Amino acid sequence: MLAGPIPRETDATCDDCVMTANDGDAETNRIFFNPQTKCCTYVPALPNYLVGRILADDDPNFASGRATVEERLNNGIALTPLGLGQPPGFQALYGHSSESLFGRSAALRCPHYVSAGGGRCGIWQYRASICATWHCKFVRGAVGSQFWQTLNQLLSAVELCLSRWCVLELNVGAEALSAIIPTPRNAVQKIDPKILDGTLDKASQRKLWGNWAEHEGEFYRECDRLVAQLTWKDILTISGPDVKILARLVQETYAKLMSNHVPECLRVGPLQIISMGYERSWIVAHSSFDPLDVPSRLLDVLRYFNGRPTTDVVKAISAEHGIKLHPSLIRKLTDFEVLVDAKKG
Repeated sequence: MLAGPIPRETDATCDDCVMTANDGDAETNRIFFNPQTKCCTYVPALPNYLVGRILADDDPNFASGRATVEERLNNGIALTPLGLGQPPGFQALYGHSSESLFGRSAALRCPHYVSAGGGRCGIWQYRASICATWHCKFVRGAVGSQFWQTLNQLLSAVELCLSRWCVLELNVGAEALSAIIPTPRNAVQKIDPKILDGTLDKASQRKLWGNWAEHEGEFYRECDRLVAQLTWKDILTISGPDVKILARLVQETYAKLMSNHVPECLRVGPLQIISMGYERSWIVAHSSFDPLDVPSRLLDVLRYFNGRPTTDVVKAISAEHGIKLHPSLIRKLTDFEVLVDAKKG
């Protein structure tokens, strides 16, 4: 789909979390994560075919990760032919206070988090799109963020379409289809107190699974078998125009990610100074998770970027302050939306 490989986001270090604080970091007023959770304070919804692929992987080295999925299957909460959904308790907490809880609350730690080895994702190679596309920091700031967000939209749409396609192909039955697919009658659902307490209604579960009741694991493996045979062209055909539109948008954001273009005229965008020192300062523009460490002297000359041609601005700063701004620095400031296109908005 893309013209080349996707550059690695080297600033987001999952194996040695860059979002956990070191000595002295607290003085910078930056946001940090709980080292016992890192960013794994989110319960992903796993589409049916990924669940099947996880169950089919009998590699002994993957045993601990597979066990976390088997445990979710055994407790049966949010278990449907579409896949493993989010538990209602998590939905209630995260939906109400995601901004304050994300990365901080151990109570929301992902069930697939494996503490061994400093903390890692037990299902990393089979993680869902939202986990595969999320990064705390981006090499190209807002440009990278836009690409990954658009890619997440595309892959999430694909996951939904393919999981529904599997349900249709494997004939769960009309009654089960009616219970699975949202309609005006069941689109908005209240949290069932029994499910919240971890108690399942076996009759409702049998209705939900239809022809595959009590064969959930086998159903998921069949979903994996169906999807494993598909090409990208097949997926576009199955998914319809929405996915084609999102694929086009991903191509456009990818082109921007790979481009070195900088607008000719720049102005200062909205930013927040979260820490100022004599030599270095921390500023936030595009994301509170992704602040920039900049020379304090740079903040003094940003006002020169007032919509004039950038070449004139660079000359004026050099002549009046003796500061030479390298083109790579200016591009980084635009990537992080410290500087924005003066001709837009």
